[in-house]
Amino acid sequence: MNKLHIKHSGLSLNDFEKKLKQVLNAMPTVIGQAAVTHFQENITKRQGVPAGGSLQRFKNRVFEGSRRRGVLNDTGNLVDSIKMISRSSSSVNVGIRTSEIPYAELHQQGGKIPITDKMRKFFWAQYYQHASSAGRSRGKRSVSTNQEASFWKAMALKKANMAINIPKRQFMDVTPDLEKAILRVIKTEMGTVIGVIFMILLT
Repeated sequence: MNKLHIKHSGLSLNDFEKKLKQVLNAMPTVIGQAAVTHFQENITKRQGVPAGGSLQRFKNRVFEGSRRRGVLNDTGNLVDSIKMISRSSSSVNVGIRTSEIPYAELHQQGGKIPITDKMRKFFWAQYYQHASSAGRSRGKRSVSTNQEASFWKAMALKKANMAINIPKRQFMDVTPDLEKAILRVIKTEMGTVIGVIFMILLT
C-alpha cells in the first residue's frame, strides 16, 4: 500500500507573519500600479468615464483623417505620464503632474482654448503641408488629405477672439471596473499568503 509522504516545508508561524507583512507593505504599490494600468487602457482603448460610471467611447475629434490612435494617444506622452505620484503605508496617489503634461486636465475636464497668433501660424503650416501632400496623392488618400487641409484652413481663418472647444474625455476616475481590477490584484497577492498558511499546516 502506497503511503503519502509530505515533505517538511521548514516554514513556521514567524514565516507567515513575515510574508503577510511583506504583502501588506507592498499593497499600496500593487493597487497603485493596477490603477495606472487601468487609466492607461482607458486612453489606448479610447474609452472614457461618464457621470453614470459605465464606460463609453471618447468623442472623435472634428477631423479624424487616417489617424487610428485617437487624440489622447497620438504621441503616447499622456499615457506614459500616468504614474504613482506618492504612496504611504496605507494609501497611494495616482495621477499626472500638470507641470509635465499641462493639457491633461483640459482633456480630463473639457474646456475652451483661445486661439492665439502662434496657433494660427501653426494651423497655416499644417494647411500648406497637407495641401502639398494632397497634390502628390491619389484616390482615397488624396480625398483624405484634401479634407484635412480644408480643416486646418478653416481653423486658421477663425475670427479673432474665438476659441477651440475641447470635449471632455475623462480617462481617470474611480469606477466599478477599476474596483474590480484592484480586487483582482489584491486576491492574487493574498493568495501567496494563503499558500504559506497551507505549507505550514502540512508541516
